Amino acid sequence: MALLLLAFLAGALTILSPCILPVLPFVFTKAGQPFVRSGLPLLAGMALSFTAVAVLAVGGGGWALRANLVGRTAALLLLGCFGLALLAPAVAERVSQPLVRLGSRLSRHS
Repeated sequence: MALLLLAFLAGALTILSPCILPVLPFVFTKAGQPFVRSGLPLLAGMALSFTAVAVLAVGGGGWALRANLVGRTAALLLLGCFGLALLAPAVAERVSQPLVRLGSRLSRHS
């Protein structure tokens, strides 16, 4: 009996959850109608929309993982190029020449 009372209280507390509150008006407006004509379509629509959001979240999470790997590789390559430029003055001069030319052109136009 205590377990049944505890289960009931847990269900009642679930209604107070913030994610349930926006759905309650839809559920209570259909309370006087038959379940097959009013409750079941509402339940099916909610299940389908939650499933669609979950599928999009999983797909987006996979994309973010792949983008993270690509970004990490690009950052490592760029860091390696900067390290090489710091170690070899000839490489640093070759890398900085286009930026110096751009800066001088911009300062002439100012």
